[in-house]
Amino acid sequence: MRDHFLLQLKRNLPATIEVRPDDQPTGIVIESERPEHFQMAHAFVELLRVSVTIDDEATVSHALGLHWFADIEELSAIGDLVRRGKDYGSTSPSESRAVEQLTQVGLHWLSLHPMTDSVEVVAAIPGTQPKSLDLPAEIAQTVCKKFGKQRVWLRTRNQRPQKGRSNSGASGIKSLSALMHADRSVFGRRVLLIDDLYRSGDTMMAGVRALRRAGAVAVYCLALTKTARDCNGLPASVDNWPDWLPETFSISDNDLPSL
Repeated sequence: MRDHFLLQLKRNLPATIEVRPDDQPTGIVIESERPEHFQMAHAFVELLRVSVTIDDEATVSHALGLHWFADIEELSAIGDLVRRGKDYGSTSPSESRAVEQLTQVGLHWLSLHPMTDSVEVVAAIPGTQPKSLDLPAEIAQTVCKKFGKQRVWLRTRNQRPQKGRSNSGASGIKSLSALMHADRSVFGRRVLLIDDLYRSGDTMMAGVRALRRAGAVAVYCLALTKTARDCNGLPASVDNWPDWLPETFSISDNDLPSL
């Protein structure tokens, strides 16, 4: 797992920050000549404590937390917020309080993530049918206002909902990608792509591919929650995530406490 965290740190922190393994089997060392980089590194490691990192086709993919705990078949706290925040029609409309809480959690998380400064535009995975409130779009719009980013759109035609789909995997992503199109204004830019629930990743990766076809140079994905299935790159004991972190986290020439 140390290799997994090393990769995430190297992908997300500025290139001027040196990230390398410590002499201890599960230790990581970070070095930089700029004091603010240590604050950034410390904040990012704290994010890794509470969120989920996912290895997929995107530049970086995260979820704010697990959607449910398979061992006890119970929604997590943030999973329950997503359930209440999503609009399921007249039988289960979106709860404004849950949307507000999810938005605040997402904004706080992004304020601590080093990639947020480099992102230029924000997109959301489009819904599969008309809704009174589209949760990913709502959060994407608020992110743009908060951080001064440009809003762009992904569009689909004749896309069916992903729940219960049987054509998962590469073929499923390919077929979805053919139906999803990105605004050409993303050409040469870095994009933050937002969705509410990351299951197998087929829909999110279809969005990633559409953005790259349109010329995006980097696509960072953020889901509100991730189901405990198909967690590429996550530990086998994913229900207990994120219990694992490096036993030592050394920061050279600074006064921040070691983790």
